[in-house]
Amino acid sequence: MRFEHLKLAQDFYASYAKKVGFISKIRAINFDRMTKQLINQSIYCNREGFRGSRVKAPTQKNTIAAVECRARIYAKFDRKKQDWILLKVKLNHSHLCSTKKVVHYHENRELTMHAKCIIKVNDEAGIRPNKTFLALANKVDVKEMLNYFMRMKELNPNFFYAVNVGDDYKFTSAIWVDVRCRASYEYYGDVVSFVTTYSTNRHGLSFTTFIGVNHHGKSTLLGCALLSSKEILSFEWVFTQWLKYMGTTPQGIITDQLFGAIKKVLPNTRHRWCIWHITKKKIQNKLGGHARFRELNAELNHIIWNSRSVEDFEDHWAEFIDEFNLHHNRWLSDLFEDQHILVWSTKEQKELEDDVADSRGLIPCAIRSAIERQFPQEYTNEMFRDVQTEFVKKADCTIRAMYEHGDLAWVKVEEEIVVYETTWYVTYDVHFDHSTHAVRCECNLFKSVGILCYHCLVALSSYKVNEVPSCYVLPRWRKNIKRKHTYIKSSHDVRRLDESHNIFRGLCAHFYNVAQEFVDCDDEADMLHAALDDARAKLVDYRARMRNKTVANAHNNIATDTFNRVRHRGHSGPIKGNHKGSFKM
Repeated sequence: MRFEHLKLAQDFYASYAKKVGFISKIRAINFDRMTKQLINQSIYCNREGFRGSRVKAPTQKNTIAAVECRARIYAKFDRKKQDWILLKVKLNHSHLCSTKKVVHYHENRELTMHAKCIIKVNDEAGIRPNKTFLALANKVDVKEMLNYFMRMKELNPNFFYAVNVGDDYKFTSAIWVDVRCRASYEYYGDVVSFVTTYSTNRHGLSFTTFIGVNHHGKSTLLGCALLSSKEILSFEWVFTQWLKYMGTTPQGIITDQLFGAIKKVLPNTRHRWCIWHITKKKIQNKLGGHARFRELNAELNHIIWNSRSVEDFEDHWAEFIDEFNLHHNRWLSDLFEDQHILVWSTKEQKELEDDVADSRGLIPCAIRSAIERQFPQEYTNEMFRDVQTEFVKKADCTIRAMYEHGDLAWVKVEEEIVVYETTWYVTYDVHFDHSTHAVRCECNLFKSVGILCYHCLVALSSYKVNEVPSCYVLPRWRKNIKRKHTYIKSSHDVRRLDESHNIFRGLCAHFYNVAQEFVDCDDEADMLHAALDDARAKLVDYRARMRNKTVANAHNNIATDTFNRVRHRGHSGPIKGNHKGSFKM
């Protein structure tokens, strides 16, 4: 296969890589010693070679993607014909390639046509990048919001939205949930966080969200709402509309307020206060003026996070109140009365990128532990990092006592904790069953977060357990499970500055209606796929004929398409100024 320019060969292999499901990179180049002209070049799969990390495993954040892949092409300059020829081609990879995931690699990220146009125009006009970002992210008024909802409903009939108006026909609240959010709710809707801490926009509306936790341990969107007031009736309306679309109630919900509205609309759902919001926001607001606030804050956080039981919490709380003379503080009194609803919590596109990162490599184990080696193959990288943290923290623990009765064992694990340069020693009781290898710690980390705590790991190591039971490897955190919502695209309005926007919307609506009509029959769906492939091939040929360009010795449509796209970059626009922080396109 021959190419007129080396750039055509590079683009050809990059296009081939995108279709197969990997990323290409330039590995080696050689120049003629006399003329200094480039004479050959090797282009490899980016997972070639093997690299040992100089970063110690416990502190390593990035995955190791190199797996000694030998897939590559070798291009050489033909002096006689003055073109480039492929001399060597190796197509076999030492790893799996994914055409579905390749679009989420950072090398293939692309901006929308509208965003590119705005960036280009603003850059040429000397407008700073931060102003460009604000223009792209600028909020719209209520009328435009309703138009947006109707456009999304037109593109996807399953898009849900509801708007509430008052007696004077004035906007009071709105809620919207797309299909991907609903599909995500099927997997991550057991416990939901309702976030109401965002600031109001220029219309005085508060933006609130329903949030779940995905299999990477990160936040995933389950719905959005705008509220003009924070009255109970407004929240009741939002909860009612959200449940109407979702169909089922969550088992638990975490908020920083709204107890009355939740109790009425979700009577069977367990409600908990967000402990993070209390420790990071409320304590500063309510007690920030105390003369000993720094000491008070450290002591209160220690009580909240390190109390082993309800009795332990109540004993330390009484000492804390006496120490800082807070008997008449109403907020602390109410907080203590509501201690049973405190929750000890931890922290569409991002989820897809995380899935891709999981497929590109593994994080090395932090220590030489057979139990730790059980998790990287099963868990997502983000959750495995949390598991690694527990293994590293084992170094802070010491076994103080062990008692056994038949198959049951009771282990007392002492942990060293440093809080504001003060060392504390806390003892935890761990229960272990020799027959089943079941383990339970009174810190209840596994119940609240879903990963084994380092107290349990210390006990398991002491009894030489090399593999934990499958009940401690939760399917929720596994990366090899196919989840329906990952195949559903979020609803986004790709607005454009020309009439192509209307054409785009019309085509999407047409495609959706046809697909919905013939999706139930496999034979009809196959015929539809074949018809689309045939139509696309005809359009590609038509575009090539209109450009009146051909590529000699091209063996496939990929090379043809790539050659035409690269060869017609002859014209150039005005000289652009290089502004600090300019976007790359």
